[in-house]
Amino acid sequence: MLPENLENVSKQIFVAVAFVVAACSSDARRKEAASDVAAAGAVPASQSPPGVASGRYIGVRHGPFPAGVASVGGAVVRIDGTEYAFTHVRTPSGDMVWLDSIASGDAPTPVKIVRAELRAPPLARDERLLMASCDVNGKLDGRVVAIVVNEANATKFTKVRQAWRADARNGRFDVIPVAGITCEDPGTS
Repeated sequence: MLPENLENVSKQIFVAVAFVVAACSSDARRKEAASDVAAAGAVPASQSPPGVASGRYIGVRHGPFPAGVASVGGAVVRIDGTEYAFTHVRTPSGDMVWLDSIASGDAPTPVKIVRAELRAPPLARDERLLMASCDVNGKLDGRVVAIVVNEANATKFTKVRQAWRADARNGRFDVIPVAGITCEDPGTS
């Protein structure tokens, strides 16, 4: 009887230790992300809306960009009746797409606040990143960001390698299936 009880106690201790280790590492990642954001001039976490996912730049106010970040392009998109901006940026750790809320104000350049970030994978020589110009099953879905195969003389791209949909409510980009997605180059209308 004693060995069985010791075995159960050992299992319970193992599970408890695993839980503590997981909780500590998660807490450390949150603290690291919070310090990175604070160093970049972010708003305090208490001002972030509930449910916003964590990330290095989440909560950062920009207009101009933080040091080391450069704009590659962007688009304005309406989600649930509110205007947001997709901002394609080049950071020290690679390209990203930010979903920004647009703060109202009288400034000539509106201040934007990063609500979600998508780390863009490196693009192959035959690929492009398109935002807010993709159809899903024949209907425009401005929340979609996609990597497409760049085809010569094409204005509509049908070969989509990867796609995401911005979720403003939960502050994230969700991977979506590429079947039925086509994208247009917004610069060739």
